Amino acid sequence: MALRLVIDTNILIAALLRDSTTRKILLTAPIQFMAPAHMYLEVQEHLPKICKRLNSSLQEMQQMVQLLRKHILTVEIDSGSNVLKEAEELMKDIDPEDAPIFAAALSVRCDGIWSEDVHLRKQDQFRIWRTKDLLHFIKHED
Repeated sequence: MALRLVIDTNILIAALLRDSTTRKILLTAPIQFMAPAHMYLEVQEHLPKICKRLNSSLQEMQQMVQLLRKHILTVEIDSGSNVLKEAEELMKDIDPEDAPIFAAALSVRCDGIWSEDVHLRKQDQFRIWRTKDLLHFIKHED
């Protein structure tokens, strides 16, 4: 059975910024990645800054988002749902903006959340996987 992880927005942004380990994991690892639809709205907000930083066009970045998105199952979360309210309660003292990520994790069967945000480790509901944890996992799965 494959590892199933919800990804944090910082992971998708890292994959957009450079052809990195993060991008390679998203595109090739035998892992089921999931993310709330909300994450793509957040990424769209950051795209102009990313384009400027990379000196690339908005069209190029949107194509990269679409490529990466093909490897990520979108989890729909209703704005008034009980699962979102539960996630908001879980994250209220940590980072309320991460509630949609946790709502996605609460909505599906998953093995944790892939994130580089250290503050997310303050909660005890889900295992937080860092990129180095995934590299270790992938190495030992071969």
